[in-house]
Amino acid sequence: MNDRVYLSAREAAAELGVQPATLYAYVSRGLIRSVPGPGKQKRYDAEDVRRFLAQKAEEPVGEGGKGLSGAPVLSTRLTMISDEVGPIYRGQSATVLARSSSLEAVATLLWGCESDPFHEAAPEAAPNLPEGLDPLSRLTMALAAWPLLDRAAYTLSPNLLSKKGAALLRYGTAVLLGQAASNMPIHSQIANAWGVSGPKTAILRAALILSADHELNTSAFTVRCAASTRAPLHAALISGLGAFSGPRHGASPDRVVAWISSLQSRDDVEPVLSARLARGEPLPGIGHGVYKHRDPRADCLLAVLQENAAETPFVVMLPKVIEVAESLYGDPPNVDFALAAVQQALELPEHAAKTLFCIGRMVGWIAHALEQYAAPDKIRPRATYIGERPS
Repeated sequence: MNDRVYLSAREAAAELGVQPATLYAYVSRGLIRSVPGPGKQKRYDAEDVRRFLAQKAEEPVGEGGKGLSGAPVLSTRLTMISDEVGPIYRGQSATVLARSSSLEAVATLLWGCESDPFHEAAPEAAPNLPEGLDPLSRLTMALAAWPLLDRAAYTLSPNLLSKKGAALLRYGTAVLLGQAASNMPIHSQIANAWGVSGPKTAILRAALILSADHELNTSAFTVRCAASTRAPLHAALISGLGAFSGPRHGASPDRVVAWISSLQSRDDVEPVLSARLARGEPLPGIGHGVYKHRDPRADCLLAVLQENAAETPFVVMLPKVIEVAESLYGDPPNVDFALAAVQQALELPEHAAKTLFCIGRMVGWIAHALEQYAAPDKIRPRATYIGERPS
């Protein structure tokens, strides 16, 4: 006998103190379960509703306030996160696209293009940049210089924006790789720059597509804030890049590389990870704040890596690494781990994992900017003031 309690949409929304649309958003993100009810109606698991309320009530109000974590704050047609299959780009599973598509094709999907914006010639090379910059810093400077190369850099014309997006994606790829801009497929440009050939090129392509978008992540939200002020596209990308560059976001794969690169053989895995645990050190790349169970992007990319680079020493060791990490830390690998594993297995250059992540994510940033340009309102959330008040 099933004695679980289920609520109607009206009852669940009332308990949560939200509108039905917000309830449906919680369900789409896997935060609350639903089951078929009478007619075409749904019923909602009361245990999930009350657990979600309890978690929200326990969120501390500190100097930074409650933040925006967990609660939907705007609507989008771009990407839905499914706990079972991962990101869904305009109705198409990213994990399926990763095995069958190209980054350019995914860009046209996310940007809602009716024609191919990539048929234009590649943009000119970036101006000379200072030596010694890491790839993300180099890209920041190059994007700031974009108006020197494009006289229509400040356009917000819907007829031009997707073409500008394609040009900026190629330009950004060239800057990150330190290569001349090219009309070649982006995964092929990366493979040529890093000396990857044959079936292993499919690993790079999959990594790019799985990195393309992840709903309202921090950098995408930052891009949308800038776009809502009608900042030009290159400036919106700079905004997103600034958020992306932090170690809790786009630079996170570097933290994973730091520990996996210390593993020389299977015999190292348990002692190294056990010592980290004993010292109270976290294990970057393990667990994810959005997915309840596994990160489907990581599972997909690790599978593609194992299929196409099975003979490489790190891939041979990979099952042991994952097994020990899960047994000691209690969580499965996330996409940061998978990107770092690609860098380690293919012996790619320093910063390669976050470079792949950044090139892929530029597609998502451009998509969010284009969608936000079509919205009338400026994003301007309010804060809860907790400081001193005048007497």
